[in-house]
Amino acid sequence: MSMQNFSPVNKCVVMLMGLSLTLSVFALESDRQQKITLSGDGCISKLNLGQTECPKGMVIRQGSLKIESDYGLITHEGKLIATVKMTGSPVTMEQQMDDGSRMVIRANQIDFDYQSEIAFLKGDVRIENNIGVSTGEAMEFNLKTQEVKAVGENNQQFRLEIDPNND
Repeated sequence: MSMQNFSPVNKCVVMLMGLSLTLSVFALESDRQQKITLSGDGCISKLNLGQTECPKGMVIRQGSLKIESDYGLITHEGKLIATVKMTGSPVTMEQQMDDGSRMVIRANQIDFDYQSEIAFLKGDVRIENNIGVSTGEAMEFNLKTQEVKAVGENNQQFRLEIDPNND
């Protein structure tokens, strides 16, 4: 059955269900079972273009996961989400980890590709977790492997600070 056969309300429900599948990749196992909510002022679903745009910002929540941005664009391919792009001053992502600590990611832009399960973090990137603080201008966060690496020009700087006194 094609999306053309759905009413506008049902199309939005299908797209939000697809979004829940996409964003659950960001979440911990315990958070993946929680309901996802997307909120924002002035969000517009352009069903014929396969896009939902939140020009005045959006907040995504799922369990302990919270992502806030000044702008959000979600692209859809059929019933599935293809990409999520968020920009802000900065975009902030916070989540409680299994050990009880918090991870906080800040970047001017976060682009998430659903198929590859890779988040591209751009502009004044800062990742804080129980290990330390990682900073750089552009990083790639592979959610499958949990690897973070600096990307970009050959002189891309990556910095990791570990404080042995940080409990």
